[in-house]
Amino acid sequence: MRRVGFPTIIGAIVALLALAAVGVGLWQAPRGVAQEQQPLLEYPEYPPTPTVGPNPTAVLGTQAGAPLLTADFSDPASLSSWEVVDFSFVLAESRSVWALEAGRLTQAATAAAGNPSTQETALLTGAADWTDYTVQVSFYDQTNGVAGLVARYRGTDGPTASYYRYRILKQQYEATPKQVLEKVEGGVATSLVEVEAPGFTPQAWHVLALTVVGNRLTVTLDGEVVAEAEDPTPLPAGRAGIYTRAMGGILFDDFSVVAP
Repeated sequence: MRRVGFPTIIGAIVALLALAAVGVGLWQAPRGVAQEQQPLLEYPEYPPTPTVGPNPTAVLGTQAGAPLLTADFSDPASLSSWEVVDFSFVLAESRSVWALEAGRLTQAATAAAGNPSTQETALLTGAADWTDYTVQVSFYDQTNGVAGLVARYRGTDGPTASYYRYRILKQQYEATPKQVLEKVEGGVATSLVEVEAPGFTPQAWHVLALTVVGNRLTVTLDGEVVAEAEDPTPLPAGRAGIYTRAMGGILFDDFSVVAP
């Protein structure tokens, strides 16, 4: 019987190890390629957050007449002359919050934590003896869906005050009417005009104006008349302001009150 030499055995073992290494490489290479082509976790593509564009061309003092008040919200201290009013009874710790953000007014939901709420809220300014005037503001809705104006506000408590109010919903809401011009006396609202549609387009700037002269009220949106009414027993006078719901997600700018 022929004996196999020790060097021959060593050579065979080395050859087997080399073949095993090549096999492992060939087996791993497709797995690596497959892993690159089919990742274990894919994140969906989300649209970018819309960028708030520049304010509309209709700015402070564009209405004919004598300005009673203008505000561009560039001064952080400017809100000291305004009053926050909630139109329903809420606890002190749940009051609505208004703030300035990058030179614009924003409704910042409620309380220190910024909790969103459907409660109606307004930011008021001016004098109790203001009678005939146009109150105007530019607004940009992000996620709120409700905007409006207040005129001839009288009272010390939102739920029992008297005032005129115009409110408009965004077009995407199914609820109707989309626009309401109403008179509120002692907290009780009476509709003067209701418009089933249209509402406003969100994520775009709009200019809203409410004019009260004597017993006549006129509302314009982006320069177009959208509501008109006559009140046989008009409210005599009062402050002006901005209206929305305390859900946050809405900006206001270029506020003005002008006498005819």
